[in-house]
Formats: sequence, C-alpha cells, structure tokens
Amino acid sequence: MSGQLPLSLSKCRVLIVGLGLMGASLALALRGKCKALYGVDQNEDTCRLALMHEVVDAVWQDATQTKPVDLIILAVPVGQILSLLKKLNETIQTHTVIMDIGSTKTAICQAMQELAAHFDPIGGHPMCGKETLGIQSAEAAIYQGAPFALVPLERTSPYAKSLAEQLVTAVGSRIVWLDAETHDRMVAAVSHLPYLLASALTLGTPLELTALIGPGFRSSTRLAATPTTMMLDVLKTNRSFILEAIARVERELTQLQSCLEREAYDVLNHRLNLAAEHLQKILQKG
Repeated sequence: MSGQLPLSLSKCRVLIVGLGLMGASLALALRGKCKALYGVDQNEDTCRLALMHEVVDAVWQDATQTKPVDLIILAVPVGQILSLLKKLNETIQTHTVIMDIGSTKTAICQAMQELAAHFDPIGGHPMCGKETLGIQSAEAAIYQGAPFALVPLERTSPYAKSLAEQLVTAVGSRIVWLDAETHDRMVAAVSHLPYLLASALTLGTPLELTALIGPGFRSSTRLAATPTTMMLDVLKTNRSFILEAIARVERELTQLQSCLEREAYDVLNHRLNLAAEHLQKILQKG
C-alpha cells in the first residue's frame, strides 16, 4: 500500500468526518501540514463556519460526496464511529488509511477489523478536550502536549503507523502506543470514572447548600457539564472496565467513611497522607 499512497503527511489529502470540538481543533492543528484538508459534518451551520473561518479547504454534509483522499479521520461520538465503519465498505473503493479519535477502542477496533482489504485502519485517542463542544470552541492548542494513544490492529500496516505518528507529531501531541484493552482499562480510571464521580458529586449537592461554592467544588465537578451526547456511548462501550474502576473507588470511600464513623482520626490521617503521596506519584509518572 505504501507504493500507492504518499509516504509523507505533507503530501496527503486528509478528510475529517465530524467538525465539532475535536475534529475542528484537529483541522486547525493540521492546517498547512498536509496537501489538502477536507471536512464532513451533517450540520449546515457547522459547515458554513468551517468555510468562513478556513478550518478546512472544502466541506460536505455527506461523506459519500467528498473528493478522493488518502487519510480519513473519524472525529464523531463513538456510536457514530461504529455506524460509519459499517457503511464505509459501500462508499469507498480506493486504498485509504482510516483512523478514529474516539474515547474507547475495543469496540471500534473490532469493527475496523471487518473493513474491506483496501482500508488500512488504526485506532487513535487524544487525551484532550473541553466541556463545551462544537466548532465554536475549537482551537488547535488543545492538542499541544496532550497524550495521544495510537492503537494498531493486527492488520495495520507500517505505512498507517508511520502516517499516524506523523499526524500526532504534527499537532504537537505525545504518542502513546497501546493495545485496545489496555487503553480502555486506563481511560476507565482516568477519564470515564472522573466524569461519573463529578456527576455524582453534583447530584448529591442540594441547592440550599451551594451559597459557599468556591473553586474546589467547581474544579471537582466541571466534568459533569460534558454533554451526554458524547459520554453515553463511551460509558456503554467501556462498561466492564468502568465498573471495575467504580468498585476500587467504592472500597476507598468505604474505608474513609469507616474512619469517620469510628472516629479513627489517626487512621484517617494516614489514609489522607497516602492519597497525597500517591497523587504525586501519579502526576510524576503521567
């Protein structure tokens, strides 16, 4: 396949399907770094804004109407990625590298495995974003310095791996190679569970107790504002690992609750100090 497609990202025609926050931000980060940059989005206003602000060179509302490309990036919610992967065999007949940037990988990589032989698939997931979605919130800088997981399949060629590496480097992110299962176990703990904890903390706070809300509460609950249009598919497709992560935190909360109930403040102090030490180790390793 490498003989039929350009070896360099700078010579590639790239199509980003989905010009919301992540897709449009990726397009902004890739401007001037590939031969041509196209977009697809079903929303007419999004398409208009993408052209007005020169986010892409051309944009369509239907993926079947686009020009031939070398690399397709699926930047829509997980459920839509899975639906699109089922349709690609019918709409694209040329050799094409296909990559997604969805928040879970196991289900997506399984679906990619079923693509026709002329596709060269690889999974991806940048660990960045905002709580406010949409092209209006897009900015290239969100990719700078962010970990960017790359998840190859058994069928992924060295060419697709090289192109994915070039893309991640071009947008200023840090490459992390993982298999799909390891990726999903990791993000369950560091991304999906924090969203659920923020939601639980928010729901557990009565309105009559909010007069003294400060930055601590705001920073602890900000993820609860993430739209469910993005998160529900994530929770569905990573259910088992998220349940494991919930069980771990439940055990820790039970220990803290027990210390308070028994007035075991020495033990409580020890557990809290352990948490502070463990946080430093987590941040240093990350």
